Amino acid sequence: MLNSEFIKYGAVNLEDIEAIHLNGDFDSVLNLLQGQVTSDCTQISEQSGQISSLCNEKGFILCNFEIILDQNKWLIIIDKAVKDIFLDEIAKFLPFYKVSAELLGYKVIGVSRKKDEPMPALEHLILKSDKATLSLLIDKDNQYHRELDNLSIDRWAINRKIMGDHQIKYEERGKYRPHELGQQNTRVSFSKGCFKGQEIIARMEYLGKLKKETRLIAHSSQEEVSEFIIIGRSYQDQEIIFSSCLGKIDSFS
Repeated sequence: MLNSEFIKYGAVNLEDIEAIHLNGDFDSVLNLLQGQVTSDCTQISEQSGQISSLCNEKGFILCNFEIILDQNKWLIIIDKAVKDIFLDEIAKFLPFYKVSAELLGYKVIGVSRKKDEPMPALEHLILKSDKATLSLLIDKDNQYHRELDNLSIDRWAINRKIMGDHQIKYEERGKYRPHELGQQNTRVSFSKGCFKGQEIIARMEYLGKLKKETRLIAHSSQEEVSEFIIIGRSYQDQEIIFSSCLGKIDSFS
């Protein structure tokens, strides 16, 4: 795994993250999500969440988020900066499924563990690799006790990039399709059936030829990546800057 030696372990309070409860009959919420988001929500369980996306009809990504089941509640874990994008899009369909969307105000803890380290029952796995796992914990009553080292928000974001998760920010909504960011490998199901933007995304998967892609570059100055488009934010740890860089495939060689 690229730059796996830079992964760090511990727990962090994700202060810029919001929990949205999709409140309704369990199967109604599942059916609502299946028709809208890119991932296959039938694969979600109490300890196994998903990273996912919401796209428009043309297959462009509107926002990225996680979906988890916490004590049988469907929760969308999303950056506060883009939560209104999700809420505005999903609001069009809520009445048809008799579902409501509620902001919970819960604290969300991100936990980075070594691959073979046991994960407590209340955590929800969202990413894994041959080196590490990333999980989420919903701290409803502010009773989380840190038995792990403190992890910074930037280090949590760097871990995600190292594990191949390149996310867009608010200003990039509607600019990129999943294949440009590698999200076809992490956030998209091609077997679950229709979802918004599915036809175009599937056409790119089976008929298109990928000309650009996003890769993580660890560099010592911003000038080193001037030929690429930086996706999301760059994050610095000591002297190293980590950037998700979009460019022509042959430009990475």
